[in-house]
Amino acid sequence: MSVTTQAEWWRAAVIYQVYLRSFADRDGDGVGDLPGLLGRLDYLRELGVDAVWLSPFHPSPLADFGYDVSDYEAVDPAYGTLADFDELVHAAHERGIRVLIDLIMNHTSVAHPWFAESSSDRAAPKRDWYIWADPRPGNEPPNNWLSSFERCGPAWTYHPETRQCYLHSFTPGQPDLNWRNPEVRAAMRRVWRFWLDRGVDGFRIDVAHRLLKDAGLRDNPAELAHARRHTVHPTLRMRNLDLPETLQVLRELRRTLDEYGGKLALGEVPISDDRRLADYFGGDGMHTAFHLAFWEQPWQAAAFRRTVDGLAAAMRPGALPTYALATHDIPRSASRYGAARARVAAMMALTLRGIPCVYYGEEIGMTDAPPPDALDVDGRDGQRTPMQWDATGLGFTAGKPWMPFAPGQAEVNVAAQQDDPGSLLRLYRRLIAYRRASPALRGGDYRSVEAGDDVFAYLRSAPGERLLVALNFASRPAAAVLSGLPGEGLAEVSTGDRPAGSAVGLRPLRLAPGEGLIIRIEEGT
Repeated sequence: MSVTTQAEWWRAAVIYQVYLRSFADRDGDGVGDLPGLLGRLDYLRELGVDAVWLSPFHPSPLADFGYDVSDYEAVDPAYGTLADFDELVHAAHERGIRVLIDLIMNHTSVAHPWFAESSSDRAAPKRDWYIWADPRPGNEPPNNWLSSFERCGPAWTYHPETRQCYLHSFTPGQPDLNWRNPEVRAAMRRVWRFWLDRGVDGFRIDVAHRLLKDAGLRDNPAELAHARRHTVHPTLRMRNLDLPETLQVLRELRRTLDEYGGKLALGEVPISDDRRLADYFGGDGMHTAFHLAFWEQPWQAAAFRRTVDGLAAAMRPGALPTYALATHDIPRSASRYGAARARVAAMMALTLRGIPCVYYGEEIGMTDAPPPDALDVDGRDGQRTPMQWDATGLGFTAGKPWMPFAPGQAEVNVAAQQDDPGSLLRLYRRLIAYRRASPALRGGDYRSVEAGDDVFAYLRSAPGERLLVALNFASRPAAAVLSGLPGEGLAEVSTGDRPAGSAVGLRPLRLAPGEGLIIRIEEGT
């Protein structure tokens, strides 16, 4: 099997996120690398995923663990070489797996040559490649904008050598680029093409909503002055993110991707307002974007139904969001919701109308484990621990891992679940395989069904196939009264031990505690 050039392959895809530093270490230095991932591609093929998204692997001082890039067109030696990357892309394509990489366009590292020149002198040719402003009296920040990271305080750092402040939406080690400068846009277009020419199948666009800032660097309104990230307000907007002009940059990226054919733009757009989020994807900008509010819900059927229905109503016709239960920025679902709920969560993520993205280790139920000493500026270490391939840790590295393994590694690992038909890993494989074979799940429509307080139920329908997905969020049995459906269906996939092909009564639908069920509704009933 090999990758085809189908233009919209992503619409039916399952994406797998690899935090490269923690996935697989080939050279034994305790840090995951590109050759290590290469050696695990057959695992991904067996899992059934269609694409792998790699966290940043560029040279970086690690002020934000790779999201502070000092060279966009190179591989950090800790992860391998450009030749290793090329070999990975080739091998993945041979297995029918596409490769997405992180695209960090909002900022660079202070160690990037562009910033070195920009900060050398006020008259430097690249001075305007970044956002500089005169300080207020006492070298105070030019305005009230805040870093996204609370530990970093204001979004400005005073630079005594040139007596101005530079803007950084994150750490002081990550100065923001000035996307109003045509030279910056041209330079970044060359970066896009560098990786597209090497065969990547698309980009996950980091903080896509932050690329442009208010041209006059005006204060945020007083009502939003406390906000570090997007805040919903009925009439006011923040001035350092989510500007309408940002969409033009994303359209420019899309035009470049379309020149290559079959490439994907997946946006990270941390915006809680469904209407604003919907502007970013499904049209002539990015193809899809993560649904932030999906990550933020409590474990309640009504909450998930409300958030899924809300974005579905706001999206353009034909648009698809991307759903993830966890990422390198979001605590793992087994820690947020409890290990007992991981099976229902998996069925939900893999059956909604959208693109599922599986964070490494979710398929075996890994949990968070903050290390003894915090490394990350925003406290995200716990969800970035090494992949638990086996009980010993040798499946990850022959050396000392860069971060301790999570508790429970002895029981929660790939080797222990590989051949266990009742394991979470086997359920993920079964769900992904079923999704691949199902027209309704790959490309059908979605309609939620009223099913009471404890059950999130929805229909997925395509010509020739109609499926009901019912998810019992409660730790007690549920008897859901469903209207507009026949009296009986057939069980297809259960998170429990209900046999496939068995009859399922729908008046009412009885679910075991914490059971998820895919039910086939026969045509004509």
